[in-house]
Amino acid sequence: MRREVDVSALYGALDSKRNARNLSWRGLAKELGLSSSVFTRLAQGRRPDFDSYIQMTEWLGVDLETFVGGEKPTETPPEETVAAIAAHLRADESLKPASVKAIQKIVQAAYDELAED
Repeated sequence: MRREVDVSALYGALDSKRNARNLSWRGLAKELGLSSSVFTRLAQGRRPDFDSYIQMTEWLGVDLETFVGGEKPTETPPEETVAAIAAHLRADESLKPASVKAIQKIVQAAYDELAED
């Protein structure tokens, strides 16, 4: 089964918080820096683009995974684990590229040494 956003649940959560804060859909769009048409599309059952989805989940105060349905992969291949760590390192503005490379090599070596076959 393919993983995708549960648009109905997302729309319901947005609507509930929007009502609690006495916001119109346009007011919510303005607060999030989105076009109000994003919410019209949600009401029609269409999925938001990823950037809009990020804004919405942050406003709701929930993790990105909250509205994602479908089966998760059961196992993360080792190369994906190290790649994910490397991506986080590259995103850290306090690290120089050479430092990122050095830490990535250390992580890879440790992973290779300690990972179970």
